Amino acid sequence: MYSLTSFFSLFIVPLLNSQVGSTIVWDITVLGWEVTYGEEFVPNTEGRYTIMISKMNTMASDEKPLRNSFKIHELGKVILTIENTSSKKKRVVYRAKVKSD
Repeated sequence: MYSLTSFFSLFIVPLLNSQVGSTIVWDITVLGWEVTYGEEFVPNTEGRYTIMISKMNTMASDEKPLRNSFKIHELGKVILTIENTSSKKKRVVYRAKVKSD
């Protein structure tokens, strides 16, 4: 489990994976006010397109933890983008796990 605490404005979390055919699962929880987050898969192969897993969404502090997953079909990384749109201090807690299928 990892935690981010600060007056960050934009934080990018790369979830690296080196196994094709596996599934990466992650959870995000925010404490404080709301943040905006998005998820995408960036392949290692040059010339390939980035896959948007989810668009930028707003997550409030009273929401349940967000859980999402993505099946890896080629080498690359999942990137979680977390943006603090206010000047208030926040804590974002996240964790990730790779499941082999």
